[in-house]
Amino acid sequence: MSTKKIDRDLFLDYSFLAELDSLDGHLLFNEYKQDPQNNTYKVRLHSLDLNTNEDKVLTSWLERNSFFILDGKIYTLRPDEKYTGTTLSVINENEASFYLPLSLNKIQVLDEKNYLVSATTSKLYPDYHTYDDDKKEKIRKEKEENRDYFVFDEYPFFFNGQGIINNNRNSLFLVDKKTLATKKITADTMDVESYDIDDGRIIFSGSDFDTFKGKFSKVFEIDLTTLKTKTLYDGDMQIQRVFVDDGEVIVIGTFGKDYGAIESGKIYRLCDGKMELVVDCEYSFYNSTGSDCRFGQLKNFYKSKDGAYLISTSKANAIVLKYHKHKLATCLQFDGTSDDMTVVDDKLYVIAMKGQKLQEVYDSDLNQLTAINEDVLKDRYVAVPQKVVLNKQTPVEGWVLLPKDYDPKKTYPAILDIHGGPKCAYGEIFYHEMQYWANEGYLVMFCNPRGSDGYGNEFADLRHNFGKIDYEDLLDFVDLVSDLYPVDPKKLCVTGGSYGGYMTNWIITHTDRFKAAASQRSIANWISMVCASDYGIDFPIEQEFADLYNCEKELWDMSPLKYANDAKTPTLFIHSTEDYRCPICEGIQLYTVLKCRGVETKLVGFIGENHELSRSGKPLHRIKRLKEITEWLNDHTK
Repeated sequence: MSTKKIDRDLFLDYSFLAELDSLDGHLLFNEYKQDPQNNTYKVRLHSLDLNTNEDKVLTSWLERNSFFILDGKIYTLRPDEKYTGTTLSVINENEASFYLPLSLNKIQVLDEKNYLVSATTSKLYPDYHTYDDDKKEKIRKEKEENRDYFVFDEYPFFFNGQGIINNNRNSLFLVDKKTLATKKITADTMDVESYDIDDGRIIFSGSDFDTFKGKFSKVFEIDLTTLKTKTLYDGDMQIQRVFVDDGEVIVIGTFGKDYGAIESGKIYRLCDGKMELVVDCEYSFYNSTGSDCRFGQLKNFYKSKDGAYLISTSKANAIVLKYHKHKLATCLQFDGTSDDMTVVDDKLYVIAMKGQKLQEVYDSDLNQLTAINEDVLKDRYVAVPQKVVLNKQTPVEGWVLLPKDYDPKKTYPAILDIHGGPKCAYGEIFYHEMQYWANEGYLVMFCNPRGSDGYGNEFADLRHNFGKIDYEDLLDFVDLVSDLYPVDPKKLCVTGGSYGGYMTNWIITHTDRFKAAASQRSIANWISMVCASDYGIDFPIEQEFADLYNCEKELWDMSPLKYANDAKTPTLFIHSTEDYRCPICEGIQLYTVLKCRGVETKLVGFIGENHELSRSGKPLHRIKRLKEITEWLNDHTK
């Protein structure tokens, strides 16, 4: 019996799991599904009984469902559409439990009397939470009258996925449980980045700035008795997270002394205003292994009574580490990725992608506890990644997906798919678009060239080497795959997004080897990128140019646009109008040169989408994107 194909639209049937938590012996998590009829996503809350393994759905399908556990009850959030506020309701109860005049990001129990709230505030209205209805209505009308305008007077001024953030800050509040009296406990200009509660104090990292926020953060302490804030550390450090372990303030961050600002974080103890190194490691403490089959808020950090759990990328896998009392240990590692986690009675549970399965919930022994996605890929051709290693001083790992009904005696069109980052990674997990292309008869190849995450700082170091050693690795990998598998050299294609889009642009301006290219959310001109992207000034800082404000030659030499007159490859450009990471002007610049020089080209722009189009864009937009790319490659290879 032959297997069915994975078609382009099958991903509409996938479920995405996120926001794993626990309460009274039950795991709680959200299940997201795409809703093509309304061109959006729907979500419902699950409760998994750890004694019986019964998976119970607690809510109907909702438009949105952020939930928090407070005093043993599950609350869902509903933003106030008219004013800046949030309604918190106990699940499955009709009456609203309470309302807060805050744009709430997170709420947790602080003590018997108070909640601690993290909320987005505006520097223009720092005391908005104290305003009466008349004053709020006046502000609402002013915003309505000025909805066609925006003002930038800060840096950063926008951020991908968040929109305009000019004058925004992340602030901390105390909320009295009984009276709901709300008190801001951080300065109006303070932007809080991470925080933890410990024995009568709040430790947090952040930046107190008026109009310009740099790359470095400080560490502060709030005394919960006096509510006074003092600075614990004010050096030049890129701080990723602060937390308290066994009474000590622990900081994850980097000084970038060995490998620049892209260097992975180390673990320090903050003592008497100084950072003391306690764990010298090369982990990026986040999951950088890519897939287009995730959605929702997936956390990389979880604080338990017995230590801190952190997700990190190790080679092609996302592993779980545990830090406690100056020791960092691996507590879960397998071929796949841990995407989210929680701890119940000292036992770890994760939402994971294991092998070529979609997301499910597992325990720390890798017993699968849910079967939400069990049937969607049943009887379908799912290509198993064939590992291919490019032997160099530091080996380059890669994989090949063989086309459906593969016959080694035939030759096949092939697609090189390049990941973003560059400090990201591919792994042996399910990737819908690649599986679809394999089912359409393509041999799909992908690898982790130098610059990728998971292989150490030296491997990830691309300072002054963009378009050089990474380009070499990618083309050498194509050579190796072509030697091992029956690739038709006249039907080679290349695609990639973000940094992968940059490399696609670099490839078409430096070789004619590829028959067709699809450049997605790309970079063409580093000068315009530095000046117009939310990545901005970070790039020349990371590259360690001698003069950050007179580095146009270095930036131009690294720009595919400089070499655009040499491009001959038919190229499709995919961009989104609200992509503030790789603005649409990047694709337009290279598209214009190719079009004027008579090179076959096309640009497809998605209105209202951002940098995450391929991963969390509206369902119909995701279908359109994949349709455009596939038809472009088909037109030039079949």
